[in-house]
Amino acid sequence: MVPYQHLLIIACLILSIVAGGCTDIGNDVDELGDSISQARADLQFLQWAANSTGTILDDYSNIKNATSERNTVLMEGSGRALKEDSEKALTELDSFSVSPSLQDVVAEYRDFLQRSYNFGDFVETNSQTLDLEALEKTLEMINETSDLFSEISEMAEQRN
Repeated sequence: MVPYQHLLIIACLILSIVAGGCTDIGNDVDELGDSISQARADLQFLQWAANSTGTILDDYSNIKNATSERNTVLMEGSGRALKEDSEKALTELDSFSVSPSLQDVVAEYRDFLQRSYNFGDFVETNSQTLDLEALEKTLEMINETSDLFSEISEMAEQRN
């Protein structure tokens, strides 16, 4: 009987090792699934950011055109649109959970959206009394910063 007891102990030991190995494999599969889910979430954020950036930059373009035309009514409406689109994007931004590698991008984008909101509010509120030449110069400087957001769009397209 003694040899069978040793055999039984060895069999139990082998089963526990195999079961432990299966748990490790299961954990690896779970981690891989989490990585894929996070990559999808990151991609969804990048696509959304590219689309919302397009909308915001269109609003800036409309303000610039209204300024060039010296049309204060159009400036007021364009400022309101920028403010509303920025506010909507800020709200939607909070729904994304991105990987640590994109946290800096999210922070920069949030800052851009907040500044856009403030600028839209300023234009809407003060369109009747603005120094249009100074505003045109400011808009040119803002348009130069849009390169960062074009890169976000390119990143999203490359990941598709």
